[in-house]
Amino acid sequence: MKKNLFAAAAAVAFLGSAVAANAQTIGHVGANYARQEVDVSGLGDADADVWQAEGAVRFDAGSLGAAINGAVTDYEHGDTVFGATGHLNTTVGNGLVGGFAGVDTSDDLTVWGLGVEGQTNLTPKTTLFGQAGYGNSDDLGDADLWAVRGELRHYVTDNIKLQGSVGYVTVDSRLGDDDIWNAGVEAEYQFANSPVSVLAGYDHFDADGVDGDTFRVGVRYTFGGSIRERDQSGAALGTLSKLFGAGLGR
Repeated sequence: MKKNLFAAAAAVAFLGSAVAANAQTIGHVGANYARQEVDVSGLGDADADVWQAEGAVRFDAGSLGAAINGAVTDYEHGDTVFGATGHLNTTVGNGLVGGFAGVDTSDDLTVWGLGVEGQTNLTPKTTLFGQAGYGNSDDLGDADLWAVRGELRHYVTDNIKLQGSVGYVTVDSRLGDDDIWNAGVEAEYQFANSPVSVLAGYDHFDADGVDGDTFRVGVRYTFGGSIRERDQSGAALGTLSKLFGAGLGR
């Protein structure tokens, strides 16, 4: 419980600093539902429903850009996970370069992480985002996690986004080593003259003896601009859970 309260308090404190900065903000709040299907070699299949409330906000921090992502994720037959990731970056050319730090925590498992990230516009309608980081979890046998992840986003219009992602995680712990691959696709559409958008996505992960699929849908309320303006500002930088997992996976 203390870990959960700490993560929630950290998210609230960071969001409060955005208001205190007295600068124009942009971001979103949303809710997601996912259906997970996991296949464990020799043990069979397992399915679960996942519910999530999440949001992100970008604001100015002096001469730097700052952002915070927060999420509360409830797993059927499992834990409720609290997550928060903070970002600081600077504008370089037509993109952003910076760093991040965050935590995902529940009653049974806490993962800390930090790293570097950046995004650039390949064309006026296409953006490439990349992230690399290190994580640690005492609850997984003092595990060290190293991960890289990339997203390619294409904006059909300012309010229609198509996205593909791929990631790799290597885990080294007293319980053993593992390599995990994940990939996913997502589409988001914001209704005309409305801040509300809907999204749908699919993610797959593959580890040693375990693979899984996540099908998800969601709704978002974007404030401060269009989908493209939100993403370009730095309000859609990757979270710790996405870097070390896949979609709503854990």
